[in-house]
Amino acid sequence: MNSLRTPTDVGYYVIGSAVFLFVILRNRDTIDETTGLSAGALILPGVLAFSMIFAALFGLATAVATEREDGTLLRAKSLPHGTTGYVVGQSTRTALEVCFSLTLLLVPGLILLDDGWSGGVRGVPHAASLLVLGVLASTPLGFAVGSLVKNPRTLGGWGFLLMGGMVAISGTFFPLSVLPGWAAGLAQVFPLYWLGHGLRSAMLPDAAAAGEINGTWQVWESYAVLGAWALLGLVLAPVLLRRMARRESGASMSARKETALQRY
Repeated sequence: MNSLRTPTDVGYYVIGSAVFLFVILRNRDTIDETTGLSAGALILPGVLAFSMIFAALFGLATAVATEREDGTLLRAKSLPHGTTGYVVGQSTRTALEVCFSLTLLLVPGLILLDDGWSGGVRGVPHAASLLVLGVLASTPLGFAVGSLVKNPRTLGGWGFLLMGGMVAISGTFFPLSVLPGWAAGLAQVFPLYWLGHGLRSAMLPDAAAAGEINGTWQVWESYAVLGAWALLGLVLAPVLLRRMARRESGASMSARKETALQRY
């Protein structure tokens, strides 16, 4: 919760959302010939999916790796049920940041776009359930990745490159049908594509399915893939967190600090 009271962190979300909204604004008058909808309306669900997964997976992994390095995890480990409390606290913080980020995008996005949610109110519970499942899929993976990465700066470098590559092949800013077959197939392995696809099916009319890979909404496939990633994360995260907690000690933290000082 401290993150949402920190001006720099709040500014990060506001500026990031403003950039996405600018892209949506620039594309609201561009009509997609295949679906008859504005390009902005097609972009909005993908942007929501990316923002949620970025906060719940990449953001959480960075926080875990950073707090492992600065000794926060070691202090939590020394308290009764400290590790459990740490996981609950980080999960709550992540959920609040996801809600804040989505609100910053969704409310102005729907104001800017006449067809931003043209699928009707029936899509509201569908979108809400997908977002909840997306958080359940991303948060355990964030803990797992953060437990494996010893240096948070690694996530700032390679992590951004991997996220950029995932965005490039997941149809966040353009229809996935324009990509080569191998890229489309690879995109369908990751949760970002399926969350974006599912949100499009909830927010847009049935005619918008013409721009998807198979020309149809794959609703149950979206739930199945996101559920599989959630299950994978729930299996991996506790194992990796316990392994990390066992290895944390004052000596290991001092060694990491010494290594970091030698870089400068």
